[in-house]
Amino acid sequence: MFSSQSRTTHPTDSTMQRMPRKPALVPIAILGLALLVFVAPAGASTGLPASTPTAAPAQSAPPGDEVGGSFVRAAQRWNVPIEVLMAVGYAESHWEQRSGEPSLDGGVGIMHMRPGKGGTLAKAAQITGLGEGELTMSAGHNIEGGAALLSYISQKLNNTSAKKQTKPVLSSWYEAVEEYSSSLDPSVREAYARQVFQFIRDGATATLTSGERVQLPATDVPGLPQQGPPAPTSPDYGPALWVPAYSNNYTVGRPYPPLDKIVIHDTEGSYSSAINWFQNPSSGVSAHYVVRSSDGQITQMVRDANTAHHTGVWSYNVRAIGVEHEGYMNQTGWYTEPMYQSSALLVSTLADRYNIPKDRAHIIAHAEIPNQTHRDPGTNWDWNRYLALVRRDWQRAGLIDNGGAGFEAVPPQIDPQHYWYVYNGGYNGSNCLTTTSVTSSQYSYNSATWTSQMPSTGLYDVYAFVPYVNNGNSDTESARYRVDASDGTRTVTVSQKAITDLGLGGWAHLGRFSFNGGAPAGVHLDDVTGESGRSVWFDAVMWIPAASGAPPPTPPPPATGTPVPTNTQVPASTAVPTFTPTAQAIWTPGPCNMMFTDLPDTNWAYSYIAALYCRNVVTGYSDGTFRPNSSATRGQFTKMLALGMGWTREYPPYADFSDVLPGSTYFPYVATAYRLGVINGYPDGTFRPNEPVTRAQAVKMIVIAEGWSLEYPLTPTFSDVLVDNWAFGYIEAAYSHSIINGYTDGTFRPQNAITRAQVAKVLALATGP
Repeated sequence: MFSSQSRTTHPTDSTMQRMPRKPALVPIAILGLALLVFVAPAGASTGLPASTPTAAPAQSAPPGDEVGGSFVRAAQRWNVPIEVLMAVGYAESHWEQRSGEPSLDGGVGIMHMRPGKGGTLAKAAQITGLGEGELTMSAGHNIEGGAALLSYISQKLNNTSAKKQTKPVLSSWYEAVEEYSSSLDPSVREAYARQVFQFIRDGATATLTSGERVQLPATDVPGLPQQGPPAPTSPDYGPALWVPAYSNNYTVGRPYPPLDKIVIHDTEGSYSSAINWFQNPSSGVSAHYVVRSSDGQITQMVRDANTAHHTGVWSYNVRAIGVEHEGYMNQTGWYTEPMYQSSALLVSTLADRYNIPKDRAHIIAHAEIPNQTHRDPGTNWDWNRYLALVRRDWQRAGLIDNGGAGFEAVPPQIDPQHYWYVYNGGYNGSNCLTTTSVTSSQYSYNSATWTSQMPSTGLYDVYAFVPYVNNGNSDTESARYRVDASDGTRTVTVSQKAITDLGLGGWAHLGRFSFNGGAPAGVHLDDVTGESGRSVWFDAVMWIPAASGAPPPTPPPPATGTPVPTNTQVPASTAVPTFTPTAQAIWTPGPCNMMFTDLPDTNWAYSYIAALYCRNVVTGYSDGTFRPNSSATRGQFTKMLALGMGWTREYPPYADFSDVLPGSTYFPYVATAYRLGVINGYPDGTFRPNEPVTRAQAVKMIVIAEGWSLEYPLTPTFSDVLVDNWAFGYIEAAYSHSIINGYTDGTFRPQNAITRAQVAKVLALATGP
């Protein structure tokens, strides 16, 4: 699920009643039913154009609001083939109303109608006479709205008025279904219609959260248009289609390598709605790839080399590829085997290409990004199944567990007296071993080796299983695995903690290495990590042949020049040392090392704040936040203005204001601004540095600091700042220098407190690069 800053959620309507009934299978097939439609005469006073369909007034709530029955009634009322109506609903929502909760592009209900000006929800309300709230919260009304829209689209395309068709030709609705998708991209419209009619041909069945079971029987559809010309293929992944996201919804390039993460999302909507949303200029979000539920079709929307806006955190976006999966995380049935297979092949290919380890420390959920409100892909996502496909476990050439043939522990006595500890929870339900880390080889005592023979010479991916066991001790971040490859021994450092922090055990990818067929392939691990008193886990090791055409083996890591920490613990043969936690790793930040936990790169003010941050004008708070929506105080604004203007600070021996004394945080900045004539305080001799600064006050200070002439146009720019307002000349001057533009309703709101984000914008524009 892509991160955005403008999402709304409809509350659950606790007043909506459902008639009690036993769960039942509701097969829907009405080709033999007599359809009855009431049509207003052309030109009748309906408040709609003559070509707009109308029907007998709907009941205040369809009886029982059952989904299956509602499809029957809506198809009859609006003269839409029920197969088409149901297949569209299944493509959009799998027939779940979700209590009116919108998808991430705003679409609501089973039929996914979009609110807002020009949206399909408003059109459905106009056609049906139902309120938008009714269409949003009631499953029956939502289905009726979708039927009305399809009927309206069909009549518009065919230039006809509503009329009864006793034998509707399903294929004749193909173009109407294309238009229902609301996509402007022809290839997306065609793919949407293809999918809908595939559901008609294959049929569909779903058990809803209400317990109702609904079925669309399979129906042959002769006469469908021939497949259109193939969509342009992906420039980075051949099996994918290519539909580019809107240019402002991603950032060209990746300024802060390395690329080392793949983030798994769900769309919280349909496949086509996600593609539409990434092409929408107002969304501000995108992902590299979108995967369809029914058949695993993939559409690429952002080049791998560019930064998609999908996590809400810039430091992850610049280092990650985002893969969206069609569906809703709280609904079953969306994460299908074709989706898993297709997505896993994509992710495996990307991981191979960019040398991204195929494990849960590097292939992560959107929910695992820090400071997230998003929880996708949710508990219905089968991580074990998915990563087994990514790794290609079924092709493994060798697997050695601890305690079995091919495993050798040193010392061989597995007991606490020899600093070995045994726990449940190892690979495949077996036991696992652990010992305590030491800082240097001088104190090493415990080690183990896993040895297997590869069936043939070639490249192999090597994995080590890291179990999740809560033994009251923190796990190592520097397990040093030594892999005996055919071209020499390589050492790979792995954070076992990064795997266990997820609360699950998993395979850590050590890398890709060359091995000779029939020769021993060994992996060695000991207790030397450079840390004191961490748990080091010894479990299973697995070898999997690399895919055909895979990149070369994992290169040796470059030397870091970091000395081995001085040992401060006693030898491992004595008591276990006290564990001292180390600092958490810091992710690669954005411009000039800027990283605020509450400032995603999708924030409208991000570029202005970054510009000031790079000039040391703003720094944020000690807790790592910037608080862009908080009001700026008079003291904060004066300090930022002084730094932005580059003034030499004054340190007079006395205070100009009774509440800004020498030695206080704002004293030199306030003193400097006062001596330059930019501020003058209040009549009682105070400056009030902790009060919010208003928009008018901020503009006045900037205009004076820049030395701009005041302006008095004959026609005021803003409806609430007229010529008699004390700030009129300052605000007009700021407007003429293009540092302010007011609000969409034509006001400036001079007495409102200015936010820190707004300050960043006006200062960045006023004081330049």
